[in-house]
Amino acid sequence: MILNLYNMIELRRSIRDFQNRQVEETIWEGFRKYQRELFALYPEIPYKIEVTCVLGGKKAGSLFSVKAPYYISLLTTEDRESYLNAGYIMEELSLYLVARGIGTCYQGMLKVKKEQENLSEVLVMAAGYPKKYLYRSQENRNRLPLSKVCVFKEEPSKEIMAILKAAAMAPSSFNSQPWRFIVYKNRIHIFMQKVNNGIFKRNKLHLLDIGMALNHIMITAEELWVEAELKEIDNLSSHSIRNYEYITSFILKTE
Repeated sequence: MILNLYNMIELRRSIRDFQNRQVEETIWEGFRKYQRELFALYPEIPYKIEVTCVLGGKKAGSLFSVKAPYYISLLTTEDRESYLNAGYIMEELSLYLVARGIGTCYQGMLKVKKEQENLSEVLVMAAGYPKKYLYRSQENRNRLPLSKVCVFKEEPSKEIMAILKAAAMAPSSFNSQPWRFIVYKNRIHIFMQKVNNGIFKRNKLHLLDIGMALNHIMITAEELWVEAELKEIDNLSSHSIRNYEYITSFILKTE
């Protein structure tokens, strides 16, 4: 049975121990077809997805990388919206692969591809069949409770609560969970924790993380059959909350 992407939000885990085994070409054919047809967060931003097979070879060098038979690279332009878009796209592709039995793990510091046509590699994902468990157990979630990442201004609708839970399950660099949500009955204002310095360019990584959380939000909205949109609100764009930057708002469309 093929499970849908919404189911994978709860089940996906980062795989760090892969079988040295070839993935069937039919899976990659489906992956390429799905990638061509998916809806990006910013459709106008150019990007490329490339799969590198290293079966029988050495992994690309990086202190934080894992050895895997495949690495999936996303190349795009380097700016705020491109990083959000990259995280959004790659998380959906990750969920797609997990739904088909393929494990994944993001590689924050790994470089596999050189710059192509003014597009830079901004995110790499290891992929392959896991040696052990593909899915996360119910006990092993390691996520902050909603009370730590949300400020509730109103009693949220049941749809908003389901969407918040899915957003909080998104993967993040070093499990930093940089998202913060200001919550109303039918809308969520999404903020990102800012980092003022650091050798790992954490603000860029956090933008990728937020893009992944936005993907979970929109997948869940679709699963719940609710009409909604992501929209930047002008008067919030200049609103500063200590060390947090406003990203966008999720708004349920009500009659």
